[in-house]
Amino acid sequence: MEEAKQTRISLRQLKLLAEQMPSRDLDVLRDIEARRYMTSGQICRLRFGSAGTPGSAQRIANRVINRLKGHGLIVPLNRRIGGVRGGSVDNIWAQTPAGFRLLHLDEDNTTRKRVFEPSQRFAEHTLAVTELDVQLRSIQGIAVVEVQFEPDSWRDCGQRSLKPDLYAVTSVGDYEDYWFFEVDLATESPLRVVAKCMQYQEYYYSGVEQRMTGVFPRVVWVVPNSKRRESVWRHMREDRALKEKDLFLIILPDELEHLVRTGGVLL
Repeated sequence: MEEAKQTRISLRQLKLLAEQMPSRDLDVLRDIEARRYMTSGQICRLRFGSAGTPGSAQRIANRVINRLKGHGLIVPLNRRIGGVRGGSVDNIWAQTPAGFRLLHLDEDNTTRKRVFEPSQRFAEHTLAVTELDVQLRSIQGIAVVEVQFEPDSWRDCGQRSLKPDLYAVTSVGDYEDYWFFEVDLATESPLRVVAKCMQYQEYYYSGVEQRMTGVFPRVVWVVPNSKRRESVWRHMREDRALKEKDLFLIILPDELEHLVRTGGVLL
């Protein structure tokens, strides 16, 4: 990671920079902070997707990214990764301690953010969750009312925390739908998925979420292919302790739009 090459930015410099930065630069910096890591392509589609042609949108996004990098507010990871949906290789961006300080200048006793080089698996999973969020926000006619990333998405579940990858509230017209999303890259045993489902079942029985919002979100596992879906479903069906199977749905990435538009009704 290039953090070691950066010179420390003084508090005075950060305050001056915050006053002069364009609002969309600040928005991108906040986007990266909320999601931990983002690729250049994800930044483009999230913030600049409507800016003319795809080529012109990416050029605008790259100018913003390069400004943030030049100011020492974001840094690329040493590794690059293939496109989340099988596209070309793309840069991965993380916020630096200076970027964190700039966004939290008015807060007292903020913990200094540390930047570390993640494992390949962690980076891929984090970017897949980011991709899910970007896809949600790109669905025409669907409003994303609320999104919580980890750790804001975590819920107290007895002696341990339930840790959804993503919590979201979407709306179509006057109707709102609540979701817990889990992104599965088929890197773990299906038994680990079932164990996580048991945690959701325990949390469902606690009634905590229902008392907060009046409903329990649908738990959606996003898996990479049909083979993985069938494997996970089979393990879920065979587990007699998992009684609330209707809480769960398993979808492929290209089924997300239909899921959200229909409020959880699959084809």
